Amino acid sequence: MRVVFFLLILANLAFFGWQAGYIGPGPAPVGEPGRMAQQIAPEKIRIISADEARKPAAAGAPKPLLCLDWGTFPPQEAERVQVLLAAMAPAPRISVRKVDETAGWWVSLPPQGSKANADKKAAELKRLGIDEFFIINEDGPNKFAISLGVFKNEEGAKNYLEILSRQGVKTARAAERETRVAKTVFTLREVDEATKAKLYDLRKEFPAQELKDCAPEDKQA
Repeated sequence: MRVVFFLLILANLAFFGWQAGYIGPGPAPVGEPGRMAQQIAPEKIRIISADEARKPAAAGAPKPLLCLDWGTFPPQEAERVQVLLAAMAPAPRISVRKVDETAGWWVSLPPQGSKANADKKAAELKRLGIDEFFIINEDGPNKFAISLGVFKNEEGAKNYLEILSRQGVKTARAAERETRVAKTVFTLREVDEATKAKLYDLRKEFPAQELKDCAPEDKQA
């Protein structure tokens, strides 16, 4: 009997040690404190409302729509640009502003001597991909010269000369010429990123024209 008695005492002591965690991992904790102790990083858990739980996960906030100013375009370019912008899909919301610009520099080809020679040179320009020019037919020292563009300053004129040279036009020249020119600025609103990319592709056809963010007052119009 003594042996059985001591075995029972040892069994009780072993059970007590197991429950207390002195022997083996111990029993799984029960109740809310036990469950909290078993969680990984419980301090990062956030309780949300039922309305929040029903909302779909956001894929990221959409980028805000842009407002861009493009130009200033001389009359012969402005009409073409307006047609190209209207054909875009989706078309941006367009407003047009007329400005009078003092052009201090003129890029041109020298007088060609006759209307036939000027027409021949014009055909060469078109083959090189240059469409924006006009032949001067008025009497004077520049008769039958070919105007390629007017610019506010020497830097703009020289930059355009470099562009023309890369396109194969080697006889263009820049000279001072004070004159007032009516030009057009296009303000383009509600422009998304895809439309912005299309506009920068389109700008390659008009390398002398700047495409930039609207002035703050224009963004609210």
